[in-house]
Amino acid sequence: MPRSNARILVLVALVGLYPMVGHAKEPSQNVSVQAENLLRESIAGVEGKEVIVSRVSFPPDTELPWHWHPGEEFFYVIEGSVTLKQRGEADLTAAQGGAQKIAPQVIHTGRTGEQGAELVIFRVHATGEPERYLVD
Repeated sequence: MPRSNARILVLVALVGLYPMVGHAKEPSQNVSVQAENLLRESIAGVEGKEVIVSRVSFPPDTELPWHWHPGEEFFYVIEGSVTLKQRGEADLTAAQGGAQKIAPQVIHTGRTGEQGAELVIFRVHATGEPERYLVD
């Protein structure tokens, strides 16, 4: 399959998943998390790992369900702000220009404020595993 077609398929799958993962607190807004997959490739010389780079737009007052990833996650805030909540840890707020790291299998969620947030998310991911696992 040509590379551009593969990227389109991954983008369609990713965008289809994010509305189930994030939601706006006010349903009347009819807005959802929007994701654009920028890159998804194997890591040369590292068996069973791939890199996923996404640009994600979170509407105002959005909170994701609690979840974890099978690999490390890094994010950079392009605009707005997001509060990272990790079970058993103090909340961390990252504003425009800020970045955070989330270790593999750490249960976490994110919450945006009144302005929402635009992020670039970079993951070192376990090939073949779901991108996230939802938890209670």
